[in-house]
Amino acid sequence: MQLAHWAGLAAAAAILWAAWRYRQFYKKEHLVCPKCGHCWKPPLGKMLLSVNAAGGKIIRCPACGEKEYMEAAPDTPRREQKTS
Repeated sequence: MQLAHWAGLAAAAAILWAAWRYRQFYKKEHLVCPKCGHCWKPPLGKMLLSVNAAGGKIIRCPACGEKEYMEAAPDTPRREQKTS
């Protein structure tokens, strides 16, 4: 294969991985502001345009307005309600 084909395959694989990773984030995680403690899931556009960091994002908090590094935290599982 030519180099252009490999580059195209690599780009497609990177896009698919990123789409899968964002899907996993929205299903299982949220961001936590270190300044005010606000927990939130940013819109996809903000996630795509914010700066990536080691385990989180550098993004502006909608509650306090501070632009900070925010780590992803797992969502708490919903408790199943028992019916008797």
